[in-house]
Amino acid sequence: MNSCKLLASALLLGLGVLAGCSGEKPAKPVSFQKDVLPILKSSCAECHTAPNGEGYQKSGLAVGSYAELMKGTKMGPVVIPGQSLNSSLNRLIEGRAGVDPSIQMPHGKVKLPAEQLAVIRAWVDQGAKDN
Repeated sequence: MNSCKLLASALLLGLGVLAGCSGEKPAKPVSFQKDVLPILKSSCAECHTAPNGEGYQKSGLAVGSYAELMKGTKMGPVVIPGQSLNSSLNRLIEGRAGVDPSIQMPHGKVKLPAEQLAVIRAWVDQGAKDN
């Protein structure tokens, strides 16, 4: 029994050392107002603005403010705070929407640059705060 405890302690210590040596720094806090909203306004608001944007009329999604984005679409929320892998917003802008490439956003335009995708992903993973 003692050997099991010793092995478990060694494994935990080893994992702690590996985590400390990973070289990854904690993610810089992402601001919705300063970092995310400008991306949404420049790349998404053309279609996703209430009441006349084509994307707004089809989906009900507007991106002009935190409240509008968090309200989501006619079918429900597009952001799940803390879960970029499961958030529809991230799936759509990252091209992970499924088998239908026509619903990748921005629709009919060039995909967002990797840096902008990373900012939005980090914001969602950090809790999608109104900051």
